[in-house]
Amino acid sequence: ADPAAFDALSAWLATLLYAVQIYCDFSGYSDMAVACAAMLGYELCINFDAPYFSASVTEFWRRWHISLSTWLRDYLYIPLGGNRGSTLFTWRNLAITMLLGGLWHGAGWNFVIWGGLHGLGLIAHRVWSASAPDRTQRRRLPPLLGTALTLWFVCLCWIFFRAESLPDASAALRAYTLFQSPGSRELLGADTPLALVALAVLTALHFASHRGLLRPIWRRPPTPAFVLGLAAAATLVLPFVPLSSQPFIYFQF
Repeated sequence: ADPAAFDALSAWLATLLYAVQIYCDFSGYSDMAVACAAMLGYELCINFDAPYFSASVTEFWRRWHISLSTWLRDYLYIPLGGNRGSTLFTWRNLAITMLLGGLWHGAGWNFVIWGGLHGLGLIAHRVWSASAPDRTQRRRLPPLLGTALTLWFVCLCWIFFRAESLPDASAALRAYTLFQSPGSRELLGADTPLALVALAVLTALHFASHRGLLRPIWRRPPTPAFVLGLAAAATLVLPFVPLSSQPFIYFQF
């Protein structure tokens, strides 16, 4: 689709759904790998820990693609000097690490900007959290506000990650402004309400799972509730099953 044809609502919806898509794609096959290893008697560490519930960019990178973020920390950030030295030295190390993390995904300016934005986000959070009046504490936002701002920032960065070119990214950013005249609402089709309901249910289940609320149910599921749960899940999933097999998005990186 042409990003320039979107109005603000379509552009925001497209970005939010892409954030969900890439998370479900990458976290999904990572979870399947962990589960298959567990069936063979091997225990692998999780690669995603509910990253979209993070209350800061720093927390996001502790939860998103943990294998990559750990590698970037251990083999780039720490060897560069980490947080040893002056504040500017630490900022430089964060920026270099995230720029190289962006390049790891591909040799394109869109990935460089994506990594650079996350580097700026990490620096901004470090500056803000260290600005508490009491130096023995770290400044924090209310959890819900912090999570909302972090999700907004991450989605904004996904624009550059997904865009095929910088002009496409620029067009999408222009579409976000409410001052743009309405364009094509091609995303708001007949399936949109069903997709939003499925997204709401998925978010609720994901939050409950992250809080450990589903573990007792899965360990000893009451038969009627278990069958109803599976039937509801199948009802939500089946309308979105593609007619042909689709490769994992993240395999290209």
